[in-house]
Amino acid sequence: MAGMKDVMDSLKAWDAAGLRSAEAVLVGAQHSSPRQPGARLAVNEKGEVAGAVSMGCVENDLREHMLRLLRGAGGARMLHYGAAFDAVLEVGLSCGGEIDVWIRPHDPESAAWQALRTLDPHAHAILLTRLAEESEQILLRPDDAPPAPDLAAALAELNVRGGTRKLAWRGENWFAEALAPDPLLLIVGASPIAVDLCAMAARTGFRVAIVDPRRDFARAELFPAAERVVHRWPGEGLAEAGLDAHSFVAVVAHDEKLDVPALEAALRANCRYVGLLGSTHTREVRHEALKQAGFAPEAIARIRGPIGLKRLGGIEPAEIAVSILAELIMARRGTLELTGKEAR
Repeated sequence: MAGMKDVMDSLKAWDAAGLRSAEAVLVGAQHSSPRQPGARLAVNEKGEVAGAVSMGCVENDLREHMLRLLRGAGGARMLHYGAAFDAVLEVGLSCGGEIDVWIRPHDPESAAWQALRTLDPHAHAILLTRLAEESEQILLRPDDAPPAPDLAAALAELNVRGGTRKLAWRGENWFAEALAPDPLLLIVGASPIAVDLCAMAARTGFRVAIVDPRRDFARAELFPAAERVVHRWPGEGLAEAGLDAHSFVAVVAHDEKLDVPALEAALRANCRYVGLLGSTHTREVRHEALKQAGFAPEAIARIRGPIGLKRLGGIEPAEIAVSILAELIMARRGTLELTGKEAR
């Protein structure tokens, strides 16, 4: 939901002030692009802006297009920006990429916007935007029926994997984007590594919770960036902290009493990422315990261990935390399965 989050508060404030506004949505990016599809720029009738669809290369030109749209010069439409070879004379991307940006007037009375502005911050949903002059929008929650049966598979995949995609429906193109809270990272074990990992992960867009029953170790003041510190054993504590299939779990306790129940809970939840701190021997011992507990080899094989990108060569807690965070980012962006082995 990062792109929508960039402009949500501004759009709400402009609505409350009675200011008309327009939004630009990045719906396509080729080659090198500084922002991903779903990024947004919003402009009100006074020319005030919020958000961005690039790193500043095209925003001023987009602003002028959107102000003209608000003055009645045409309706919703697609704008294409390519590479700019002369930074002074041309409007475009200096990185050499190409982007497609859909601009549309913001309708504060639409059903989709009314539902969107009251959406729970932790909820998942899909926003469909019609890429035609009317630019209709539809907000779908996970339990809502798809608007057409032939869209069901694509929308179900978006609900699980997130991201964006273009869809064809009723003979027209639609832009579908998954709206989701920032990913939840559950760190098991209040170790020195956990202290650094919590702070760094929060800076890169993860919501973080610490799970450790040892109150003297898991002190809230050590984890100011954490949403919560749960003083329970992992079997119950992870569930209390919000563990589900979208979660990331980093087990850095290095203690079998915490490691094994944490791994069991993470595997049962089929979460997106499971990492285990420890040597190869530690990993083998934990794997055997999971095998004895009845977990299938293919489930156990999902555990990333030893956790983190080894080629970074980290030794100190902060360095190890960096290597773990790098692996988490790869898992979040979908590159871990493709490049994780080589990067380790």
